[in-house]
Amino acid sequence: MSRIAKVDVNAALARAAKNITDSAGTDGISSRANVKAKVATLSGTEKALTDRLFRFIDHRDFKTNARVTAGDVTRALDYAKEHLLAKYDVNANGFSKSEIVKMSVTGQLAVKLKGVAAPQGPSTSALGKLFEAAAKDTFFMSESDSQPAFISAAFPAGKPLTGENVMAAFKGPLAAAFDEQTGDLSKYTFELNDAAQSQQFINDLAAFEPGDEDYAKDNAKGFARVGKVLADNLTDVRVVRVGARDDQDPSKLGTDQGAYQYLMVGRTNDGKLAGVQFESVET
Repeated sequence: MSRIAKVDVNAALARAAKNITDSAGTDGISSRANVKAKVATLSGTEKALTDRLFRFIDHRDFKTNARVTAGDVTRALDYAKEHLLAKYDVNANGFSKSEIVKMSVTGQLAVKLKGVAAPQGPSTSALGKLFEAAAKDTFFMSESDSQPAFISAAFPAGKPLTGENVMAAFKGPLAAAFDEQTGDLSKYTFELNDAAQSQQFINDLAAFEPGDEDYAKDNAKGFARVGKVLADNLTDVRVVRVGARDDQDPSKLGTDQGAYQYLMVGRTNDGKLAGVQFESVET
């Protein structure tokens, strides 16, 4: 058999993880009952892998009456990709038959599901409309108000999702936002949140207190809608903050340097990176 690309197997595992997060109720919790009901709607390898992955997550985070959050799923998925899959790709050239037989059942199921066609997500234009509707009357509040705007760019499945690559993919929107007419972004750098940090950032944007002003509640509800579009249609969602370099240490992002751009983006099914971009003014 020919070698199987690690990125394709990772995508299969992410598909099972998405089934788990999709099972969550309005409280954002994927309980054992929620996941059992979701698994009952699936079939074949996808059903087996989703059930197995949830048992893996449930075992890792076991506590009496424990419930699984999206953050738990994200952390477990990252761990599983590294320890159940990547460590067997010893030559970093895809999985061979001899490497696959050494995997756990979960890893082998992910390899098997890799060959099953994944559901196709919306087209780029349709995805843009989903984000536009979600972000209607929604603003990020800083020293100015900024409405999240849809962005997308080509981003092959095997390309690492690093801060440098995200900045390069969205060079045009970033240059326009910083009014860099030549497109030179050399004086700007980034902070890339990992999966758990990104999910927490999105959750925080969607949170509000009963006593908050109506506009704050409306903005939080809007970001909750944006977060749902991200979760429903994209994988490997990350939050990237871009701004001017620190004066003393140019390798780091400066503080209180004026305008910063936030990009909340993830991978589409058709080789793109998509999401929203908004501004934060900090002086």
